[in-house]
Amino acid sequence: MTIDNAPTTPRALENADLAGKVENAGNVIARIGLIVTLFWIGAMKFTLAEAMAIEPLVRQSPLLAWLLDIVDLRTLSNTFGVIEIATAVLIGLGLVRPLFGVIGGLLAIGTFLITLSFLVTSTTYEHTIPFFSPGGSFIVKDIVLLGASVAIFAQSWSRVLTARAR
Repeated sequence: MTIDNAPTTPRALENADLAGKVENAGNVIARIGLIVTLFWIGAMKFTLAEAMAIEPLVRQSPLLAWLLDIVDLRTLSNTFGVIEIATAVLIGLGLVRPLFGVIGGLLAIGTFLITLSFLVTSTTYEHTIPFFSPGGSFIVKDIVLLGASVAIFAQSWSRVLTARAR
């Protein structure tokens, strides 16, 4: 019997093994999805259309608006692109070096917290319920991406701590 008094029958052990494999598959899919999404979004930041699309969000953001006083919109958009692509690469490298996963996870968490802040700082959503407006529905997906980022950060951090304990 295990600690929680569940029977340790061969069937129960097989089910637990299968559940662990499914959980691992889910973690790998979430990591790949986050890498692809960050890389794709980052690459798009190098286009004029994407730079123009983020301009009103950046201009109205108390966290980011000041950056437009320092650099032009295209430079800022390109910089965001570099950060997002670097974050994707770090999350990928986290599979072989957990410390990279910790750094990438933290960068992804910051990225998605900032984009989610647009729901409350942008006047685009002023007269609508943000989650139901066209722009809001585009940004609200970042809640899932934030969750994946937190999970990847936690897994990587745990691997770093385990390696240091040895």
